[in-house]
Amino acid sequence: MKTFKIITIGMALLLTAAIQAQDISSNEVPQNFTTGLLNVYPTATDIEWEKRGTDYKVNFDVGRMEHKIWFNKYGDMVKVEKHITISQMPANLKEIIKRDYPNYKIESVESIEKDGITTFEVELDKSWNESLRITYSSNGQILKAMKD
Repeated sequence: MKTFKIITIGMALLLTAAIQAQDISSNEVPQNFTTGLLNVYPTATDIEWEKRGTDYKVNFDVGRMEHKIWFNKYGDMVKVEKHITISQMPANLKEIIKRDYPNYKIESVESIEKDGITTFEVELDKSWNESLRITYSSNGQILKAMKD
């Protein structure tokens, strides 16, 4: 009986997740969304669309860097996440990290644009079992920090 309850709960969770965000083909995406995406990112590859309610999310690569964009039902970009190289990071953030975390190495950087504000999520590694994930404002203020 206990096993049945666990399986039932697991199935319900999977069904809920499937309902919340569904992968869709590019044919099911409004044409202006795909055209707009390719106008801004003409070299986008591995394009995958999802639909959640009336909103859309697209995952794609530019070069070897992963990007994610959320569109509202009107086609407006409401959030953009993209992996960037360390050389693309603002110089002030690199200096702050070097000063405050001298024994850590920058593992990855993600730029996040939402509501006209850009933040940077940085993963720092010290050793194989010690890492940090820190979200910075563009002026270097720590907005969120957690150990991974």
